[in-house]
Amino acid sequence: MVSTFHGLELGKRGLMVGQASIATTGHNIANANTKGYSRQQVNTSASPSLNIWANGNVNPSQLGTGVSLDSITRVRDQFLDGQFRNQNGTLGEWSVSQETLDRLESIINEPSKTGLQSAMDQISSAWQDLENDPNSASAKAVLQERAQEFVSTAQAMYSSMTNLKTDLTQQTTAKIDEVNGYLEQIAALNQSIKRNGANSNDLLDKRDVLVEELSKIVSIKVEQQKDGTNNITLSSNGASLVSGINHTDIADQSAGTDGNKLFGGELAGITKSLETVTDYQRELTTTVEMFAGANGMSQDDATTTTENLFTKDAATFTIAGLSVNTTADKYTAPVNMEEDSKNAKKSFQTLVAGLGAKSQSATNFVANFEAALLATDSRRQSVTGVSLDEEMANLIKYQHSYSAAARMISTTDQMLDTIINRMAR
Repeated sequence: MVSTFHGLELGKRGLMVGQASIATTGHNIANANTKGYSRQQVNTSASPSLNIWANGNVNPSQLGTGVSLDSITRVRDQFLDGQFRNQNGTLGEWSVSQETLDRLESIINEPSKTGLQSAMDQISSAWQDLENDPNSASAKAVLQERAQEFVSTAQAMYSSMTNLKTDLTQQTTAKIDEVNGYLEQIAALNQSIKRNGANSNDLLDKRDVLVEELSKIVSIKVEQQKDGTNNITLSSNGASLVSGINHTDIADQSAGTDGNKLFGGELAGITKSLETVTDYQRELTTTVEMFAGANGMSQDDATTTTENLFTKDAATFTIAGLSVNTTADKYTAPVNMEEDSKNAKKSFQTLVAGLGAKSQSATNFVANFEAALLATDSRRQSVTGVSLDEEMANLIKYQHSYSAAARMISTTDQMLDTIINRMAR
């Protein structure tokens, strides 16, 4: 036989679920613009039924007892999350490369009236003027001044590249400290999630924000455990970064063969950028040495220094050690100066063209990866993001549900009042 107070229990459960649904909807609306917030939903199921005997049936029938609130969970798509993290790391790597190549283009500054190509052309023109009038003091002074401009331009370019490498090295240190900070915070959140339960939705959101920031700096794989904690490993070699409540700091691998490439992400991009800048410094040094040699260059202690336009201060050529011979009574052009100078200019033109091609490729890669990342994030937001229109519709739905449950209790109360207070009369 059904309990007299069965209707009250039914209504009470309906009120509890309606209240939880309204509160969750309000939470979603309040965090519609919160970074990293995932839409939450109330999961319910029919509560266990009661067996009651019905006339004419051998087996008992079942009477519903209302609704049970099973859980309040986030709406997430783990596949899209993993895809976003992978694309985020690739974009981070190429973004650093693009930025570095852009800075190299600014340093080399070609085509330009004040660049190295123009300085080489002006030296060639000054030689022609001097050859037309070998005894002209003004022609000699112009050649000397043009040579100094060439040296100053080359040294400024080389120095700027060195400063760029210093900036990249400092970025490496900063990024590693940033990674280790993220790892520590993620491990701490893992501990809180483990203590509070796997459905600690807001804590899970905070951790996911940190994981996404981490995925841009290093390429990672994330495995979610049954207790709600995340295990994080490097994509390259599977090295553990976070295991439950424990984490392992990473260290700078710049001294290694592949540097920080094993980390992927921005750290790999910085390592590749350092190699790129070093390569262009080497190419610039070769070009400057070729051109200086073509126009007459010797060590400063050589007897032919008096007629050479350039001098170097060591057996091994460096741009920093290049200088203009200001003590010469006259300058003598080398026999193959014109041909050798053309070869040096061609070498520099090849350097500039190669840099432009690499920069354009990097720009295209970044644009493609940005588009792919945006598309993935849009798909992800369609699943996990908060739609205010949808939440308002849900709010009305849950309001009616709550009102109906309250009406159920009022009706049951009237029935009980009739039984208890009126039937005895």
